[in-house]
Amino acid sequence: MVDWEQIAEQALLYLQGFMAWFLALPIYSQIFVIMAAVGAIILSVIIVYYTIKGVAYLIYYILKGVYLLLKGIFVGLYKLFEEIYYGISGKPKPIKESSDKNCCEQPEAPQHSYEEQEIIKPMQKEIQIVLPDAVFCSECGSQYTERMLEQLREIGIAYCVYCGKGYKSTKVEVEQY
Repeated sequence: MVDWEQIAEQALLYLQGFMAWFLALPIYSQIFVIMAAVGAIILSVIIVYYTIKGVAYLIYYILKGVYLLLKGIFVGLYKLFEEIYYGISGKPKPIKESSDKNCCEQPEAPQHSYEEQEIIKPMQKEIQIVLPDAVFCSECGSQYTERMLEQLREIGIAYCVYCGKGYKSTKVEVEQY
């Protein structure tokens, strides 16, 4: 039999020895030992958690793989025996209509003769020519002022006085033909 009293006395003896050693340390060493013990406990809990989580994922994916493998085997065997059945019996294999076919069918447009079709003429509008110096804000749509255009030519950056949207221009040299 196990003698629990002797085990308790032995544990109490080790605990008293540890407490004597711990209390003999300076205070900053005691704090460091406590922080190290707490860190070791937290680290061991994290390691145990991720180990259990990894094993659970492993078991889940193994079972899922076995299920999909068995499902594929049985579906394949079913289709094989189905083909063998229709091949031996000589019966035609029934064609399954999908329910999607009815919803996707377009109703046929009524046929019109060529004479009935109306000829559509394009509308003609007058086009107003915009000044080449006109620059409009892409945010609020207002036209840039002369001061803004000067700043855009000089610095290359201008801000709309109405909404504050910035515009940066880059110089591009174009060859003339």
